[in-house]
Amino acid sequence: MAKLPSSVDSIIEQYGPHKGYTPEGGFKGVHEPDKLVKTHCCFCGMQCGIQLKVKDNKVAGFEPWMEFPFNEGRLCPKGVQRYLQNNHPDRLLTPLQRVEGKGFESTTWENAMNRTVSEIQRIQSSYGKDSFAMLSGVSLTNEKSYMVGKFARVALKTANLDYNGRLCMVSAGAGNKKAFGLDRISNSWEDLKHAKVIIIAGANVSETFPTLTHYIWQARDNGAKLIVVDPRMTPIARTADLHLPVKPGGDSALFGAMLKILVDNDWLDHDFIDNYTSGFQETIDAVKDYDLAWAEETTGVSAAKIQQAAELWGKANT
Repeated sequence: MAKLPSSVDSIIEQYGPHKGYTPEGGFKGVHEPDKLVKTHCCFCGMQCGIQLKVKDNKVAGFEPWMEFPFNEGRLCPKGVQRYLQNNHPDRLLTPLQRVEGKGFESTTWENAMNRTVSEIQRIQSSYGKDSFAMLSGVSLTNEKSYMVGKFARVALKTANLDYNGRLCMVSAGAGNKKAFGLDRISNSWEDLKHAKVIIIAGANVSETFPTLTHYIWQARDNGAKLIVVDPRMTPIARTADLHLPVKPGGDSALFGAMLKILVDNDWLDHDFIDNYTSGFQETIDAVKDYDLAWAEETTGVSAAKIQQAAELWGKANT
């Protein structure tokens, strides 16, 4: 077996460019792009900046967008490989229909549309208009979401219309609007790295918002403690200083119990409360009976962990 070089210098000496491994003019791709298009990754709510390489009016690759303020060129595996999907050989380009004994085979768009319409009409004639539901998606544009609603009400004439954000984004938007006057995040992700305690509640950050993890790691490098509230042991929960495995639906009881501990120990920022909040006394009154024994039984989280989380949060400067 050949002996491996013992240093970087010896590697360069043995394998470096002067040995003929770099072509004249340097390395270049086979298909240099016609242009770079600055846009956003389409997967999650982070909206990372990305530059798409376009060749012959087709996306052929990507370049990191280092100047984009949020992700600074970082992309997760989904963002890195997004451009491969459009021209992948497995991409479906025609409708498929199931054929008895043969599996699936291609059909025309006209046949697919006619069959879909006739089946909807057949089912609704037997079971009523509301036998169908439309399920939309939060990743659609406003215009597409409007069209989905119109299609449900006007074409299908169904009362059943929903989308994946009703149990998360809508409630978060409504809560943020009432609390902060804005239906989305009200501060920069940059602020996160200055926090001394971070609570992640019900968010599987590592898998669903991977590029956000960078800001959490920056905070932890600065000494921040991480509390994760989640029924599951998610990847981010495995790294936490404190994991609170709350029963599904028990998060309000958990936060109410923590608030009672903050009030009882006067771990409160009174200047902020007096100058920037309203209804705080009513909030305190609402949790006055949230003792630790009740909270433990209701949430499934031990009283000791609830106490620890409240103390970490209440004593933190940021």
